[in-house]
Amino acid sequence: MKKLLGIVVLGLLWCSVGIAEKYPKIKDPVKSISGSIKKLKIPGKVNLKDYKVKNPGSKIYIDVVKRRLELKGYKNNHRLCKPSKSYELFPSMPEIGGHKWKQEGASPIDFINFAEPMIEIVNKHTRGWLATGDAFYLDKMKEQILLWSKENSFNVLISDGYNKEWDSDFAYIDTLENVRQTLVGMLIAFDVLRQEKALTAEEDKIIYEWFEKTVAKTSIGTNDGSKDKMTPGNHTEASKARIYTLWSILSGDEKYFQAGLKFYGIALNVTRKDGSSSHEIRKQKGKSNRSKRGLLKMTQVVGGMVMIAEVFANQGYDLYSFETKKGVTVHKMIDFLITYLGYPDSGAKKKAYINPEIMETKRILKKTGINDNTLGWAHAYVKRFPNKETTKKLIKYYLEPYGWSRYIQNSGGFGIHMSCAYANINKIK
Repeated sequence: MKKLLGIVVLGLLWCSVGIAEKYPKIKDPVKSISGSIKKLKIPGKVNLKDYKVKNPGSKIYIDVVKRRLELKGYKNNHRLCKPSKSYELFPSMPEIGGHKWKQEGASPIDFINFAEPMIEIVNKHTRGWLATGDAFYLDKMKEQILLWSKENSFNVLISDGYNKEWDSDFAYIDTLENVRQTLVGMLIAFDVLRQEKALTAEEDKIIYEWFEKTVAKTSIGTNDGSKDKMTPGNHTEASKARIYTLWSILSGDEKYFQAGLKFYGIALNVTRKDGSSSHEIRKQKGKSNRSKRGLLKMTQVVGGMVMIAEVFANQGYDLYSFETKKGVTVHKMIDFLITYLGYPDSGAKKKAYINPEIMETKRILKKTGINDNTLGWAHAYVKRFPNKETTKKLIKYYLEPYGWSRYIQNSGGFGIHMSCAYANINKIK
């Protein structure tokens, strides 16, 4: 049996080498974010080079020690964070693709992520540590990430645009979404380990070097190999920009920091005056069926922007106040989103490009899973802006009817259990 397994592994490695030879070149992070920022007025002109990482190394989102102390002794912290001890280490995955993973019968839109256990493992460890302070979680977190680092997990990344056997004109060929959704939790876990000073210098170096090359490789995808070009500021660009922004803090690399800002600016710039994303909110049937899924996709854009703004806020920059010449801010985008998610109670109006009656709102409001099309980011926003009108709407149409923790506990697409990290514990019943 062991001999057979060895033959299989060698075969996979040989295949990976063959694919790697045809692999697209790694792109500069700023250039890999599609579109231009030249037209953005906020007011004044944005010069990307003026934005630098002021406090590199750790503290991406939250102060881990401070939050752990807040949760200490809170009688419902297990309900809020759902800690769960996992003893098994998940093995390394040397090769990761997009929507198809070389599975028989799969199609470009199956979106099967076989790395999902990797997300859930680090998520369990992070929220377990926050809720309990039990060293078990910190030790397992370190052991797991060191395993993936030493075994060079994600050595070969395959963009679906390069899967020629499909011969498909599917418009939204994968942007390595699976690996990005998986990496985000690992980056947060690395941040936790650093904040808690749980790594030796050698261990930190091993993990850092693995992340450095893996994050760089996620620059491929988007338009690579596909017949259709992606519109700037869309939901898949949001996932890339989040990875770049998170990594910029851990690495201190300003190009990744500026790439996150570039996406944020573009996303604002391609938004209509009423706060609706012009690419995601539109009438279309067929491949993407935006007529029904527009809010689902816009949620990913807005969520990406909020979490990027949170990272920048920790570095002393206020992206929340950015406003275009059309008067668009992320607040206006959130207002549009939650108003239409709150239909019919909110009185959202039918427009030429959106019909609130047919939108798949429950897929967002009741979403848990690992994806970034949840409203998990609402906790971070509500905590920062407790008295805004948009916050009142988020509470009225989402947090109160669906529960302050029930549906937003595991927001894996943002890398952390959002209610565990941000929720106002006084609101949890």
